[in-house]
Amino acid sequence: MVGLIGTSYKSASIDIREKFTFQKEEIQEFSEYLKKEEDFKSLIILSTCNRTEIYFYCQKTNNQDGFNLILKALSKLKAYTENMKSYFYFKSGREAVEHLFKVSSGIDSLIIGEDQIIGQVKNAFTTAQEINSADSILTRLFTKAFEAGKRVRSETKINQGSGSVSSAAVDLCNKYYPNLSKKTVLIIGAGQTGQLVLTSLSKKGFKSIYIANRTVSKAEELAKRNNGKAVGLEKIEDILAKSDIIIVATDSKNHLITKEMVLRTGLNKESIKEQLYIDLSVPRNIEESISELSDKQLYAVDDLTEIVNSTTLKRQDAVTEALEIIREISTEYMEWLVVRGLSPIFSKIKKNFQQVQETELKGFKKVKSIGEHKMLEDYGKHISDKFSRLFIKNLREIVKDGEKKEYIEAINELFEM
Repeated sequence: MVGLIGTSYKSASIDIREKFTFQKEEIQEFSEYLKKEEDFKSLIILSTCNRTEIYFYCQKTNNQDGFNLILKALSKLKAYTENMKSYFYFKSGREAVEHLFKVSSGIDSLIIGEDQIIGQVKNAFTTAQEINSADSILTRLFTKAFEAGKRVRSETKINQGSGSVSSAAVDLCNKYYPNLSKKTVLIIGAGQTGQLVLTSLSKKGFKSIYIANRTVSKAEELAKRNNGKAVGLEKIEDILAKSDIIIVATDSKNHLITKEMVLRTGLNKESIKEQLYIDLSVPRNIEESISELSDKQLYAVDDLTEIVNSTTLKRQDAVTEALEIIREISTEYMEWLVVRGLSPIFSKIKKNFQQVQETELKGFKKVKSIGEHKMLEDYGKHISDKFSRLFIKNLREIVKDGEKKEYIEAINELFEM
């Protein structure tokens, strides 16, 4: 079965989601742990600030057994406990397929139609290829997900308005400081999200910008393109005192900015008192207690609701069209999956018809005196081939939507002769 276990901004708050984020080396460890199970075949993990979703394929196990395998791995490697189950959703078959297509199209995002998610889905697939955790079933699934995302964005108006969490964050900056051209910005993190923030900020304009990153050379590259200044993470506290806006977007598991750090910078008479902090990281990289300071405003990913809602209203009309495209591509994938799964049954059907034909012809020859045995053999083969083709054709039609597994199982048993 194709299955999915996930948690997202819809099912869990950030303090739960941040416990289940995955970095590349963790995905590899998770995959290797599951490969010890006989029925487990492959997985692809999508881990973003808004969701962690584990797509997997088990060849023989039923739905619940497949889910239990993943939960067992989460318990072992991510401290999952049974009382956390309500924060997760469980999907299989067509439901799991359509969910992925909705994700890649931006329909299931915090901001409907956001552009960043398709890149994140591609990164998840690339990681799975690099660690060899995806088989042909999931490779085909994610290839169709890219197709769904591309068609929805090109054939509907799903991406009008703020297109990502990063652009929504910049809109929030503009709301607090209408004249950004007089403000100094510190961006921590030179990854995809940080780069998108920079792109959006460049359109608004700013007084000066600092880019901090663990790998300083990457920060220098971005700073050069955006007329900014690059610094290492060890210089954050020095820059903090002179920054109006601080945006953090990294995959660090630890707080990069703490309340103690902010209080120390406040001792400097020249430091800026009123500051806007935006944490786009999961796990969070800015200590939550900073919000207790009266002259500091702190927003995390889940706090972008107001901007999200206004954009959602603009894009809602395109969802119906998008769902039609998703259903069409989902049907194509499910039909491919069913036909692929029927191949062994098709072989059994052909083999059984051939065996019946050969057995009956042999018995017929013993009791009947017929001279043209070759002609009789050719005719018998023709009839058996015709019936097997007709049977296979009708079987394809019956189960083409992938929703009638009971027929497949019954026919499989029928031809175990």
